[in-house]
Amino acid sequence: MKKKSKQWDPRILYGGMIAVIMATFVWMAHSTLLGASLFFVPGAAYTFLLFRVLPQSSRASMLMLCALPLASYSALSIEDDLGIPAAASWFLGVIVGGIASGYPWSGKRSQAGKNRVGTTEAGKESIGGRRHVMINGSCAAVLMGAGLAHFIFQSPTAAVGAVLAGALACGWALFRFPPSAVTRNALLLVIPVEFFLLAFLGGNTSQMALPFVWTYGALAGVLLGGHYWSGPLRGTPRPPFSSQEKRRRKRKKVRRGIRGASLSDRYRPTDACSSSRG
Repeated sequence: MKKKSKQWDPRILYGGMIAVIMATFVWMAHSTLLGASLFFVPGAAYTFLLFRVLPQSSRASMLMLCALPLASYSALSIEDDLGIPAAASWFLGVIVGGIASGYPWSGKRSQAGKNRVGTTEAGKESIGGRRHVMINGSCAAVLMGAGLAHFIFQSPTAAVGAVLAGALACGWALFRFPPSAVTRNALLLVIPVEFFLLAFLGGNTSQMALPFVWTYGALAGVLLGGHYWSGPLRGTPRPPFSSQEKRRRKRKKVRRGIRGASLSDRYRPTDACSSSRG
């Protein structure tokens, strides 16, 4: 009984916290509850999947974690045009999803870092595993959807569309034909730097979507440019070990001399010694 009560204590606490946050959301957005729910529910689903499903793919987990503050800033930038508390609703949904993703609900801790790649029937890990592709493809679709939403609702101009397409192509090429690790990490720093430059440019040209379409497009391109979509099985022999021909092992010739004799032969008693002892 004592063990059972300890197991239910975290669930009661977390459930109470979720109930309080949802009551706060309803009280805050009671006049625009339907429109605010369009940000509250995706925010909760975002963080729930971020901490429960996405750890199976390290790249998707890292990029979607970096996109979390960007999504909050996106909601803040469009709430004046929509007339609803979009940023606050998103933030409360993010908190609810983070609490709901905790291990007390399932009875076991999240298996972060395990099963990051799919497995084949032969038991070998595959770079192009089905689950891995589905996770990364879904995340790329979400990021592209956010970029397209900014493009359509904020500033549907040719310049913004060109920035979105260029960012997608740059992110894809950077990880599809990767340079050295140092060069690639240095080029990744261009994404936040370009965000602030485009934010300044967009404010002066009344194209507020420029920094958002750039960042969302670049992150989606990074996910689409990986080699995990298709490739050889991880762990399979590489050339020259992939050859099916059996290699002939060269056997060392044993010298029968004194130097090549083994220890047992070297210290074996002679026939004369054995006969004298007899």
